[in-house]
Amino acid sequence: MSFGKYFRIALFFPYLIGAIAAALAFTTEFGVKNELVFFTVFSIVFAGIPYAAFVAFAFAWSKSRSDSEIKKAMWFAPLLFLPLLIIVPFISGSPGSFLQAMASIAILWGFALAYGYTYVLLTYGGWALIKKLGLGSEKT
Repeated sequence: MSFGKYFRIALFFPYLIGAIAAALAFTTEFGVKNELVFFTVFSIVFAGIPYAAFVAFAFAWSKSRSDSEIKKAMWFAPLLFLPLLIIVPFISGSPGSFLQAMASIAILWGFALAYGYTYVLLTYGGWALIKKLGLGSEKT
């Protein structure tokens, strides 16, 4: 498997992890009191639609790019996703005042950057594991 193919598969990891977290939220053992489960479900619910647009763009873009171009772009991906989150406070209900909307956007951006770079690191880690197992190779 090439890194490009792995990257296109990895674009869907946040949805998979969100689905697992949502399933855990309904168990009595974890419940929504578990902060990690809550924030994962929250991020999928509120950022899932903008992320779908981002996935569509990244999926199409990556098909014609080399592995090294995709790896470089991964580090910018969380930053490129941020403008899509501007709409979230407005579609999730009444944002209140302009300052409240800006505060909501700032908080969302903080979560998006933390989650985004966590997924970038997890994607790199997954690729390292795939290479170590002999299932992937770099295109040069």
